[in-house]
Amino acid sequence: MDPLTVIATKSEKSTLDTAGSDSAITGDELERRGALSLGDALRYEPGVSVPFDFTGADPLVPYLGSGEKAINVRGMEGNRVSLSVDGIRQPQEFLTAGGMAGPGRVYFDPATFGQVELYKSASSSLYGSGAMGGAVNGRTVSPESLLGKSLSGTSVRNSVTLSSVNESLNNRLAAAYGNGVLAHSIVYSFREGSERKNNSESPSDPQHFHSNAMVFKSVYVADAWKVTASIDLFGQDVFTDVDSIETGNNRSVTHQSDRKRERFSLAGELSPEGGSEFFDQLEGQIYRQDSKQESVNLQDRSDNNVKRRRDISFQTKIAGLELEGSRLIELDRSSHALRLGIEISRSDVESNYLKTDTLQDGSVNLDDRKSMAPSEADRLGIFLIDEISLGVEEAWILTPSFRFDHYSVTPLDDQSFQSNTSGVGFNPVEYENAILGSPSVSLLRRWTPEINFYLSYSHGIRNPSAEELNGFFEHPPTDSSTSAFIINANPNLKEETSDSFELGTQGRFSSGIYEFSFFKNYYDGFIELAKQPSPGVVDLYSNENLGKVEIHGIEFSWDWESSPKQKKDQALEAGISASWSRGRRTDQEKSPLNSVEPWKSVAYLGWRGTEESWGSRITATYIGAKAQSEIDQTAGEPPPIDGSLVLDLVAWHKFEDHWEFRGGLNNLTDQRYFLWSSARRGGGHSGSSTEERNRQPGINGFVGLNFEF
Repeated sequence: MDPLTVIATKSEKSTLDTAGSDSAITGDELERRGALSLGDALRYEPGVSVPFDFTGADPLVPYLGSGEKAINVRGMEGNRVSLSVDGIRQPQEFLTAGGMAGPGRVYFDPATFGQVELYKSASSSLYGSGAMGGAVNGRTVSPESLLGKSLSGTSVRNSVTLSSVNESLNNRLAAAYGNGVLAHSIVYSFREGSERKNNSESPSDPQHFHSNAMVFKSVYVADAWKVTASIDLFGQDVFTDVDSIETGNNRSVTHQSDRKRERFSLAGELSPEGGSEFFDQLEGQIYRQDSKQESVNLQDRSDNNVKRRRDISFQTKIAGLELEGSRLIELDRSSHALRLGIEISRSDVESNYLKTDTLQDGSVNLDDRKSMAPSEADRLGIFLIDEISLGVEEAWILTPSFRFDHYSVTPLDDQSFQSNTSGVGFNPVEYENAILGSPSVSLLRRWTPEINFYLSYSHGIRNPSAEELNGFFEHPPTDSSTSAFIINANPNLKEETSDSFELGTQGRFSSGIYEFSFFKNYYDGFIELAKQPSPGVVDLYSNENLGKVEIHGIEFSWDWESSPKQKKDQALEAGISASWSRGRRTDQEKSPLNSVEPWKSVAYLGWRGTEESWGSRITATYIGAKAQSEIDQTAGEPPPIDGSLVLDLVAWHKFEDHWEFRGGLNNLTDQRYFLWSSARRGGGHSGSSTEERNRQPGINGFVGLNFEF
């Protein structure tokens, strides 16, 4: 009930000792609730949602891929939320083809995580550009998480889970061995299944997917040194027969997607006994990561009897170096926990789009529609945190932090891209950020040993992505409602900025914990596509810094248990959490903000046996309606949705020391409902999306079996 996290302050401490809204969800929790995905992992988190798209959800865009695409935190999502694995940045979101076919950012399997950490407050002063909406970090399984700090012994755990919601099988193996000096760990997850079922008369498409994810780590400890080498591999193949959009010109559509990520890193820690003259601990990491998605879309069209093939790919390669040093300075009336760090990285970003039409007479037309200039993005970040403890028994903690960032994007020469854009005189632009500093300050008051109050302010930034700066898309006129248009570059794009304020209180007692926060966030310069004056019949669009947005809200959580887990007695557990927020544009439109989620509250009641030999929990999730008056319909017509109440039940039982059986039923009452996070995303190309496909699953269940020694 009191997990440790590093995401809020870059130093490990309790989630209740940080001035902000943060949480940590362990791998064991995710396994017991039968979580299959990142969306399942964050399902009960107040103020958080994970949008999900179906393959070809738009009947006019057959090349839309399925899956979870982004994380929404308090109304911010996409590249405005920092997403990392073991502290290493994940690829930025692409929005090629006018925002219709991006691959998203989830290039990992949560089954490889030992813990998911979430920080909802703006954190650009720690993580730089892209953290103005918060930060999420997945911490993968390591020798320490399986063997403990001693790094000695053997641990093997295998779990198998069958789920009906997507007819999937998952096998997860986690093992470690160490002798106290050298230790190794591996976690391997295999999945296969089909497209997620929905509770409607529009069935899911025939689909088969399989994925493999593996993280191997070796840790060496000697004297003051600790060195960790990591290999992190992920691959996913998905084939979908997209028969749900076999209407109009589409006689048949298939979609094949191959997604992979490879990461190699070497991390070190130096903690000399008694510290050194300049630092108490020095940490560093060097890494290389390559993320890529390739998709092949085949479309048999009735108009002109064309067989159309689309080859679309997105790739981000990143190499980086991080160094952090910490030092504790004790003075007469205060102490200073200083942390100074530097981050250097280079990303190579590229996307490709090749359209091939095979005509009835056998002739072939090739159309290389490369939609962005390949680019190099360089980042240099330097941050400083000073955690100042004041007063008797450190009753006051003042934490100023500041980050300096230099960020640049350099487009590269590419013949196919230049040929694609020569007709309209497109010129890729170089970019260098103008706003270099991101300050933050928080004040935490320990009212009693159990209760604290805090106040925080953070200034956030987001630099334009390489695609926003140098993305190009030309859409020819069609027989449908879509007119010809061009998306052009804007060399004058600036950073998005935010000013975030939060006031809260936290309490920790022998019987449980509570948290309450109120936040008010101001955003300026949102980068959005805007129509430009243009001669002729072709519409011209480019990205501009347009939006001014305000979001405010409250969040509350309370967890109680009749006996602490440390006592290993039988215990009753109960809890409730809630989140409410409102967002609106404050520029000329004065319209609601569609990315803000409706009211959400979660309550649970559970029981666990002696030594946690068995347990059960029932959870109720209520999500409020999204009324017509709360929806901005200037760019399409997202439908209003009704409220929903969903009940989930899970249970587990340990037997014969090494075995554990798990099972659960979700949506016990077979509720037919929408989630706003997914329903509002349909129809990127036209407003005629099939709403019924976006209904959430009906009653579904899972069973699992664990073996451990």
